[in-house]
Amino acid sequence: MKIKHITTIYGLLFSVSIAFAQQTLNRGMGSEPDSLNIHLAEGLNSHNILRDLYEGLMTLDVEGKPVYGVAESHRVQGNVWTFFLKKNSKWSDGSAVIAEDFVRGWQKAVDPKTASPYAFLLKNIGHGEQILQMKLSPDNLGIKAIDEHTLQIRLWQKDSAFLEKLTLPVFYPLSKSQTNNRPSISNGAYQLLNWRVQEKIELQKNPYYYQQENIYFDKVIYWNTENQASELKRFRAQELDITESIPDNQLAWIQDNLVEELRIFPYLGSFFLGLNMKDPLLKNKNLRQALSLAINRKILVEKVLKSGQKPAYGILPRELINSLVSSPALQSYEDRVKKAKQLFKQSGLQNKNITLEILYNNSDNQRKVALAIAAMWRQNLGIKTKLLKQEWKVFVNSRKSIKRQAFRSGWIADYADALSFLELFESKSRFNFYRFNNQNYDKLIKQIRLSQDTLEKNKLIQQAENILLHDIPVIPLYYYVSRHLVNNNIIGFQNNVADRHLSKFIKRTEDSK
Repeated sequence: MKIKHITTIYGLLFSVSIAFAQQTLNRGMGSEPDSLNIHLAEGLNSHNILRDLYEGLMTLDVEGKPVYGVAESHRVQGNVWTFFLKKNSKWSDGSAVIAEDFVRGWQKAVDPKTASPYAFLLKNIGHGEQILQMKLSPDNLGIKAIDEHTLQIRLWQKDSAFLEKLTLPVFYPLSKSQTNNRPSISNGAYQLLNWRVQEKIELQKNPYYYQQENIYFDKVIYWNTENQASELKRFRAQELDITESIPDNQLAWIQDNLVEELRIFPYLGSFFLGLNMKDPLLKNKNLRQALSLAINRKILVEKVLKSGQKPAYGILPRELINSLVSSPALQSYEDRVKKAKQLFKQSGLQNKNITLEILYNNSDNQRKVALAIAAMWRQNLGIKTKLLKQEWKVFVNSRKSIKRQAFRSGWIADYADALSFLELFESKSRFNFYRFNNQNYDKLIKQIRLSQDTLEKNKLIQQAENILLHDIPVIPLYYYVSRHLVNNNIIGFQNNVADRHLSKFIKRTEDSK
């Protein structure tokens, strides 16, 4: 009887543990997030977590497309946008989300004292640019709470991507009860439960979320998985339901053994090598052009990465941004190397025995890319390279230093428009880590913003990109693809070019029938 009783207890404990496991979603998040402050977060992993914690006027559907969030409808009259808010949208403390919360959040975002990296996205809102230039105070921003559930926004000019921009964290509301840089109060499907630095971030369901009864997982745990080989092991051990990425050097094995779990899909992003144009060596344009020409992109994507990436000879992802913008003219690699050697000789640095530093974040894939580039520079130009690896949070700040030379860089579109990439290189852009300064380029970007004619806009886009390809503030290397492993019992994780997957849509198959 005693043995039977003990067996029954263990059976009950096992059943309880299984039930709990079915309520917890374990996700890889890559490196430690740089911030979970809606105004300061820069990294993709930070934004992914914030999308679970918060909801703006607009949010994303399962396909990564903008749909109504806190807003239930809107109207546009000229450049005035009016949003009507849901009356059942609440903060995680039970208080109502009201129009004034958006006014508070956006005024703080545009305040120069906040130093928000995404504040530039508010420039098109009335007086936004003057506020960022400290000519006006933040309370002059063209946003107004008509009443608790009606919000009015005045833009300077039309913006076809405005609804999609409103899904970004910088446009989220801010509770008057928020007291620190961590989201103690949030209005999304989940709220922050625990953050163990360099280990995990735990979220729990927001009991006041207006769709909480439709959310499957009671808890979501984002695990630090900066080492992709370790992440794969954790996935195989069923410790992760979804990985942030995959180790490229094990792709063949994954395709043989985990093909049903493997998700590779086109991604709205470009990877490039950033160059500090104020560096004594790299301010030499002939050298920058030679460095770019000496890199074999085909070898990089087919032999080094091997995950479906496409060689990039331009900044903008061709198929995903604008098919009307033609690709840069290509030469054979042999001709490119020949030209690279000529330019290196013209730079006057050929016999100087120079060494360049490449800075990259702590990632096996980034290390392989840096090693491959270093080998190509040495083989084709005789240039020595010093590799410097840093943890992501350190790297995010270190790449901004005037002491940096070359560093891994890239961009994932915040919204599906060429400007999402081209604005990075404006002389006053917060993301212009390359110290690129070209007045003609800045003028073109302003023209692109104002252009309402598609053909004219495409011509201006091509002119702007041509300047970048001529001046080389960055060296385009490849176009991204998203790469994940997703357990077969997970549904609601739908491939999309934005690679955005809110946890509230994800379920397990056992209980979804």
